[in-house]
Amino acid sequence: MFKNLGKDKTVMMSYRNSIVLGTQYYRQPTPTAKEWSEDLKKIQDMGMQLIQLRPQWRWHERIEGNYIWDDIDQLLELADKNGLDVMFKPMLETAPGFVFKKYNGYRIGLKGEKIWPIAHGAFYPGGWLPCFDNPDVIEGACKFVAEAVRRYKDCKTIKIWHAWNEPRSRPIGECCCEHSLANYQNWLKDKFENIDALNDFMGKCWASFDDVDVPRDTSDFAEMQLWRRWAATRVAWRVEQVTKTIRTLDSRPIVAHVGMPSVMQDVLCDTSDDYLTRKTVDFYGSSFATRRAPKPIEESLPFLINDWIRSISGDGYYWINELYPSIGSWYREEFEYDVVKWVWASIACGAKGVIFWQYKKERVGLETNDAGIVETDGRDNPTSIALKKAFSVINKNSELFALAKAPKTNIAVIYDFESDLINRIEETNHMRDANLSVNYSTMVNTYKTALQCVYQMFWKAGIQVDVISSHELEKINDYKFIYLPMFVIVNEKQSRILCQYVKGGGKLFAEGGVAQREQNTMLQTIRPGSGLVELFGAQEIYRIFEEGEDRKVIMHDKTELISKKMNAVFELKGGKATAHYDNGQIAMVENTYGSGKAIMTGFSPGLANLLSPDEQWVSILKNWVKDCCLANYINADNDSIFTRVLDADKGKIFFLFNKTDKEQSWITPNNGIDLMLSVKVEKGQSVAIAPNGVGVVHFPKMS
Repeated sequence: MFKNLGKDKTVMMSYRNSIVLGTQYYRQPTPTAKEWSEDLKKIQDMGMQLIQLRPQWRWHERIEGNYIWDDIDQLLELADKNGLDVMFKPMLETAPGFVFKKYNGYRIGLKGEKIWPIAHGAFYPGGWLPCFDNPDVIEGACKFVAEAVRRYKDCKTIKIWHAWNEPRSRPIGECCCEHSLANYQNWLKDKFENIDALNDFMGKCWASFDDVDVPRDTSDFAEMQLWRRWAATRVAWRVEQVTKTIRTLDSRPIVAHVGMPSVMQDVLCDTSDDYLTRKTVDFYGSSFATRRAPKPIEESLPFLINDWIRSISGDGYYWINELYPSIGSWYREEFEYDVVKWVWASIACGAKGVIFWQYKKERVGLETNDAGIVETDGRDNPTSIALKKAFSVINKNSELFALAKAPKTNIAVIYDFESDLINRIEETNHMRDANLSVNYSTMVNTYKTALQCVYQMFWKAGIQVDVISSHELEKINDYKFIYLPMFVIVNEKQSRILCQYVKGGGKLFAEGGVAQREQNTMLQTIRPGSGLVELFGAQEIYRIFEEGEDRKVIMHDKTELISKKMNAVFELKGGKATAHYDNGQIAMVENTYGSGKAIMTGFSPGLANLLSPDEQWVSILKNWVKDCCLANYINADNDSIFTRVLDADKGKIFFLFNKTDKEQSWITPNNGIDLMLSVKVEKGQSVAIAPNGVGVVHFPKMS
């Protein structure tokens, strides 16, 4: 990390010794100039060290080649005067008018229609958004970035360049213009030796790569799968172009952050692949899309986002770049204790920076009254008052938190981009559905819901797990227990990795539909495919996915549970049955393979628990992993507190999240320091956690 920072590497190294607290401040046209001086003083007084400025391309280059920087110049001077660092984020998706009129920078939709640029709250100056596959557009965007960097490269107040705000490909029809199509065809040429190789892989009959067109709907799973995989590479490519532009002119660190991380996003219509994108910058981050999350998974989502971003960030250094302290459009405000919990959840998972969107509530467009720490006139509110208290504790212990790391865990859950994508495509209403809507009412699609829900079960069980990308599947050898939620596409390389893992002593748990499809999306003739029947010791002989198709699952210890909607039946091929449906058919199998064990279910425990909540699912999950868990220091007799642990330079830090609206007590396992109160605590002492509150205790001598 940061190997290219040269003389400015000290900037990032100093940040790595402290937690960075900051806020987005200025996005034209708000806040107005008359507010700046007082606001920046208040931001510093509140305990934040950094502001983000978001200069918009359309605002600063209204006439091609003529740049206006008066507002940014003034804000940088004020930031310096108030001792605030600046993160500089060029906003390229608000393209100037000449990009469209002179360079025909319009996007083209799936039906060949021109997608007209618009303005809304997030892109108020307009010009949202051009096609960056158009070489004139990306060249113009990079020229704008280069002009900004040249102007401000000697400004010591700017500490970080932000390459791209929430890089993604949306909507799904973005973009079908001649430039995008040509690039897609070239991408296919790079992946396949010749057109015959592509035809053999896809089961198609194109005469040449020039005959390949954009898929116009999702009825053909294979073509849409390839198209969106390509789109994800283009998202990463855009960020890379901006990063290269900045790097040729300056050596300060460069960040980008995703809007919806892979474990949350609608992977079909809001496409990006975090693993690809994060490799283009020095470090990575995420927005924090937890507002109004669906129950019952809302409490665990802040931890899932953090665990995922930490995992794909290389050495684990990452920021939360947009944490939303309120909600707009006159909805009920977020409770202040929830916002504070989100901050502490991020610190507890290892985030080294937390940036809020934004300081003042927005005044324009569809973001009216949205996402401010303080009110539009700068008044405090319950959230800003609560955050100031939290900031005080974080700043007082900043170095301790900054140097702390997430502890080793023996359990990992795998996220697979391709399985997520094909499942989302499969569950789309096909045949020219303009909205590309999902067929049912859970959060996004079955794969994503199963992933989020099994994470939530681990969360409820008080078990810290890692979430790793299948791009780095070889990492599973660092763990004792691997969980595969609906890993429906397994290629030959991945199959070998899984088999070698189990043969070497690992415990593999795969739920509903593992290796159901080939890499070209065709259904496997034998399921699980890719040679995994031998690994799991069973073959799927029946599968159903339909509302009202509930099954009673009877575990080997006679525990009875309900699995709704998705169920499969197995025939043994060397393994043993460990659960049956009430009609006697096999619902779950276990197989000894080499020195390890492979387990396969016909159901999804997470999805089943969401659709028919039963605490027995969590108890069974604990039993499945009991021989793989490291000590987690959870009070077994208090399910009302969720505990996260960080390994500090000296000892351990415990973060205690009260899940109830009543005060809870937690018994200390050692002598330590209550960081919230700055008082010493002794082993066996009771620490009080306020209703819906958070406690933080440091045990310096605990190993």
